[in-house]
Parts: sequence; structure tokens; C-alpha cells
Amino acid sequence: MERPEFHERYFNPNAELPYGADPTEVKTAIRAFYDFYAELNEFLMSEEHGRIETLLRANNALSDFIGNIATEELAQASDDLILNQKQDGFPDILPVSNSEYETKNYSIHHGDEGIETKCSKSNGGWQAHNNESAWFVVFRYERGDPDDDPEDMEPIRFVQVLAANLNEDDWSHSGRSGDSRRTITSSIIASGMHKLRSNPIYQTPEAITGRGEKKEEYHRLQASFDPEFADSNPEYVTEQDTLD
Repeated sequence: MERPEFHERYFNPNAELPYGADPTEVKTAIRAFYDFYAELNEFLMSEEHGRIETLLRANNALSDFIGNIATEELAQASDDLILNQKQDGFPDILPVSNSEYETKNYSIHHGDEGIETKCSKSNGGWQAHNNESAWFVVFRYERGDPDDDPEDMEPIRFVQVLAANLNEDDWSHSGRSGDSRRTITSSIIASGMHKLRSNPIYQTPEAITGRGEKKEEYHRLQASFDPEFADSNPEYVTEQDTLD
């Protein structure tokens, strides 16, 4: 059974994160998730239960699982961050230095400081329940074909980890009317997507999306930290780029 692998070339050490957090802590979180995921699947396969991907068949259930573990690993990797101790509290990760949070034992229903995380297979359209002003970290992943034999299935891999400080204007809100039971949601719009795509912490070139000049900008950014992409696409290399 193949184990997922962290690729250094896709890591952007110059990505911006708040509250003293560092991109290397995201690297640690990704590697820790990969180890946990691989060991869990090895156990499940040894007991003939299949893989976690086949047990959690609904995409939202699998995304919740991946997002929860990745969020916990990120909080554990940083001395400056701590997991929100309130279940379903906002944001998911809190700055240790916030004295108000400390007095509440970091159990926060809705706070003004922190990092909210999202996890999805989708390349955009990420949602929340409200238009939120906060830092967001989005874990985007790919999974193997569920129809493949479990032993041969491609493992889950992160293809993008993006971060940005979004405000309420970076969302569109969809309410409900009358007797509708539709879930109230807010979706990140183009301005928010541009902020996120402009600050990748980990990104494969194939995961880059966008149009026109913005996509060209994202490709130039990739070339600034991904030496193999830069060698293969010299048109995106600028004089300011320094590659190891």
C-alpha cells in the first residue's frame, strides 16, 4: 500500500501566517497527518476493514476527518497556537497569547482572533455559515479512485494549503426564505479566492486555478519557490526569484 509523501519542492517557506505561526509548522502538520493516515490504513487493512476512504464514503465525512486531523496537527506543531477547546467553536485554532482566551481556558464560542480551517476536494467555492472576518487556512486534497482495489488505491494527498486574512466583503451570503429548510451558507467570492491563491503554503502546479493575468501571477509565484517548475517554465521566472 502506497504511503503519501511530502514534497519539499511544493513548500513555500515565505508564505504568510499570523500570530507568530510559521510555514514550517504547516509542513510538520502535513507530515504528521500523512503518518497518522498511513498507519490507520495499515491497521484497517490488516483487520480486513478496507481503507478509511472506503469506510467514510460521503465526501463531506471524509473531508471532515481530514480537516479535523490536519487542524489538530497544526495546533500541536506550533508553540503559538492552540486548538479551540469548544466543540464547533470559531475559530478552530486560537493564539496562545490572547489573554481573554486564556482566562476562558481557550474554550471560545466565537472569537475575533484565530485561524479557521477548511478542507475540501474542490478547487474553490469554499463555504461557511456566515460572512466571517478571520484568517483562514484551506487544506485541499485529492484521493484515489474508490473503485480501485484498496491495496492499489492512490493515497490521499494534499495538493494545496492556502492561507489568507479574509473580511466580510470576501463572501457572498445565501440565506433562506419562508418555510425553507435550506442550510444558510456563505461562499468565498473572487476577491477572497485571490487572497488565498496568492499565499500558498504548499501547492502542486497542477492544483493552480484561475484565469488570465491572475493565473499568470500564481504561476510566477509557484516559480519563486518550486525549482522544478521554474526550470520547466522559465517564462515565469523573474529576476527577483532566488531558487535553491
